Amino acid sequence: MFRCKYSAASEMNNHLNFTGAPNSSFTTSEKSGWEPNYVSITHYTVTATICVIGILGNILVIIVTSTKRSRKTAVHKYIFNLAVADIGVLAISYPLICVKAADPFNWPLGKVVCKVFYPFSDIFYSASVGSIVAIAIDRHTAIVRGMTAHRSLSVAKWVILGVWLSSFLAVVTPLYFVMEYIEKNGTINCTPMWPSRLAVNSYLVSHTILLYILPLGLILWAYRQIASQIRASKMLHSRITGMCGTREANTMKRTDAANTKALKILVPVVVAFAVTMFPFHAFRLASLFVRGARWRYLWIVYNICLVLLLSNSAVNPIIYSLVSREFRQRLKDALRFKCPRLFPEP
Repeated sequence: MFRCKYSAASEMNNHLNFTGAPNSSFTTSEKSGWEPNYVSITHYTVTATICVIGILGNILVIIVTSTKRSRKTAVHKYIFNLAVADIGVLAISYPLICVKAADPFNWPLGKVVCKVFYPFSDIFYSASVGSIVAIAIDRHTAIVRGMTAHRSLSVAKWVILGVWLSSFLAVVTPLYFVMEYIEKNGTINCTPMWPSRLAVNSYLVSHTILLYILPLGLILWAYRQIASQIRASKMLHSRITGMCGTREANTMKRTDAANTKALKILVPVVVAFAVTMFPFHAFRLASLFVRGARWRYLWIVYNICLVLLLSNSAVNPIIYSLVSREFRQRLKDALRFKCPRLFPEP
C-alpha cells in the first residue's frame, strides 16, 4: 500500500500494502491493455469463489470452536481467532483492494474510508499470521514443556490480545501517517505518500521478515521440537511397558496418540501457510530489485500471487475437514447444539 513522492511511482513496487495491485499509477486503460478481459474475468471468478468458500468454511469453524466445551481449550481459542482474522481478509481486506485496483484514480468510498478503514483492513492479514504462530507455540508449551491445559487457557486470551495489538501497531499505525486522500484534476486518489524510497523499502523488508520469515522460522522450530518430543516419549513408553507393565504405558500411549493427532492436523496448516504466502513475499521483495513495471506479464504474475495469498485464508477449514474425522463429527454435533471438543488436549 505505498506510493512515493518521487519518480519511483513507475516502478514495480508501487502496489498496495499486502494485497494491492502492482503499480497503481497505471490508468485503467493501460491495465486493460496488458490484462485481457478473459484473464480479468477468470481472476475475479476464481478469487470470488475462494472468498465465498473461505468465508463459509471459517464461519463453520467459528461455530464448532464456539461451543461451550470447546471454549475450555486454548487451541480452540486460537483457531477461533484465526478464523475471524481469515474472514476479515476475505470479506473486508480483499473487497477494498478490488475497489482500489478497479480504477486507481477514482476512489469512490470517501475520505474517511480511505484514511481510516482502508489501512486498518491490513490488520486481518497480520492477525491471521499471528494466530498460526500462537497455535504452534501453544502446542510446543503443552507437549514439550508440559504446560497444563488450565494455565494454557488462561494465557490464551492475553496472547490473542497481543496478536491484535501488535498487528495494529506494526502494520496499521505506520500507514496512518502516510495515507493521503488526493483530489486533483478530476481524479480522486487514495494512496500512501511515503517520504522516500528508503522508507518504502524499509517497510517492505521489515514486514516480509515480521510476517513471513520470522513466523515460519518459529513455527518450524516449534514443530520440530514437538516431533522430537513425541518420538522420545514413544521410546520411553516402550521401555516402561517392559519394566512396569501395561497400565501406565497405556495411559502414556493415549497421551502420545492425542499429541500426534493434534500435530497431524496442524502441520498441514503450516505447510499451506509456507506455500501460499511465499510467492507474494517473493514478488514483493523482487520489486525492490527488478524494474519490471512495464513488463507485459506483471499483472498475471501478481494475480497468481494474490490467488495463493487468498487461498491461505480459505484453506484451513478444508484441511480440518480432510484430515480430522473428529472435526467433521464435531461440526455435525455443533450444528445440533452439542458441545464436544475439536482437538484433544495432551
